[in-house]
Amino acid sequence: MGDAAAVLDALGWCPVGRHVVSVEVAGAGNMNLVERVTLDDGATLILKRAHGWVEKYPDIPAPIGRAGVEAAFYSVVSGSTAGAAMPAHLGYDEGSAANLFADLGAGSDGMAAYTGAAISGADLEAVAEWVRGLHALPVPADPRLTNQGMRALNALHIFDFPLDPANGFNVDSITQGLQEYADRLKQDAGFIAAVQAVKSLYLADLPGVLLHGDLYPGSWLTTRQGLFVIDPEFCWIGPREWDIGVLIAHLKLSNQPAESTTRLISRYSHPIDMALARRIAGIEIMRRLIGVAQLPLANDLAAKKALLDEAYSLVMDQ
Repeated sequence: MGDAAAVLDALGWCPVGRHVVSVEVAGAGNMNLVERVTLDDGATLILKRAHGWVEKYPDIPAPIGRAGVEAAFYSVVSGSTAGAAMPAHLGYDEGSAANLFADLGAGSDGMAAYTGAAISGADLEAVAEWVRGLHALPVPADPRLTNQGMRALNALHIFDFPLDPANGFNVDSITQGLQEYADRLKQDAGFIAAVQAVKSLYLADLPGVLLHGDLYPGSWLTTRQGLFVIDPEFCWIGPREWDIGVLIAHLKLSNQPAESTTRLISRYSHPIDMALARRIAGIEIMRRLIGVAQLPLANDLAAKKALLDEAYSLVMDQ
């Protein structure tokens, strides 16, 4: 508690006359330390801090500047429809790599979708509305939002690590029998070339829109006030198909009805290159099944093989 309390006091983020009575980890964050701070009047705040590593995997270095990137994102969306469906951003301090947010209160993220829960039509449409509003914003000039450091880290785990024959990660430890299938993908030169082509697009600084960058069910919270999107530290300026492709992938990974994808695209309404969105979706499915960024999937071996078959077809445009 003392560390978080000290940060709030040092930055003047603790209201005058109030003091911290408790601090608890708020959710199972992967990238950052996220804490719920309770004050003596019962009010709560969310303190989010970046370190020079991935919070869940301290042996993986990560750009500490991501805290500033996130602050820049919130500054851009402030006052927009996208910003209204995100927690209020109350402060940023570069020296502490810290962001302060209003607490959304009781709510649940979308992770239950992977263990059999349906993503409601209302939640799906709210996410589609949010990303439509985000992609309609003027492209910001803030150079932090190119987010090159986080893109380099993400590219390693999306495009390279899952298909590296020497990665040392045996997916049989997750689902017995899946490693054989993963090894076949690692030896498929055509598939690897197609994945690397999308990697080149991901790392290129090309005209585009402001993207969330990691828009999956773990990045939204459903509360009594509605659905809110969080955690834009992987944001960047790029093709709108990125956010849509990632969403499509997770609708498939969570076994949502096929019409969910149609509903998403219809509500989103911006024109997109569906071939590119499908390739992105296929790569996201692949890396979530045979890479280190595992999900709490209920799928058995047969279901995962079927998903990898679909991922192959999406990437290869078959």
